[in-house]
Amino acid sequence: MKKGNLVLAAICAVLSIGIIVVASGYPTAADYGTGVPGPGLWPIVISIVLLGCTAILLYRTWKMKPENDTKIELWSTGTRRVYITMGILAIYLLLLEPVGFLITTTVLEFILIQWFAKKNPAITFVISAAITLVVYSAFKFLLNVPIDTFGIFVI
Repeated sequence: MKKGNLVLAAICAVLSIGIIVVASGYPTAADYGTGVPGPGLWPIVISIVLLGCTAILLYRTWKMKPENDTKIELWSTGTRRVYITMGILAIYLLLLEPVGFLITTTVLEFILIQWFAKKNPAITFVISAAITLVVYSAFKFLLNVPIDTFGIFVI
């Protein structure tokens, strides 16, 4: 488990620093002149939190007693679900730009809610669409970040 924690910590640290570097180049509130935070605010905040969690993981790993260093099972029922979810997210990312945010995000949420919660499909669709519209509205109107909405269906 120690090796796994150290590898995960290294991946998270590199990812966080990379996101901070990229997001630092995004427009700021001053660039918009509206007082609305720019698109880089939340990626930077989340990356800083991830760096903090990485530091905690490293500290706990170094302080870990040898008897707590258990083997990580890479193929079990639980891990298969994680791998399938990662595959679904990869497909989502590939389809996001050509198909558009509203459709792909609604479909992603529908699939994940149905898979993990097995609710009524009609209710799941309404929940998925509502969450997507709330996220879209937050980015478009509160954060002033443009989102491509319909992808291939743009006229």
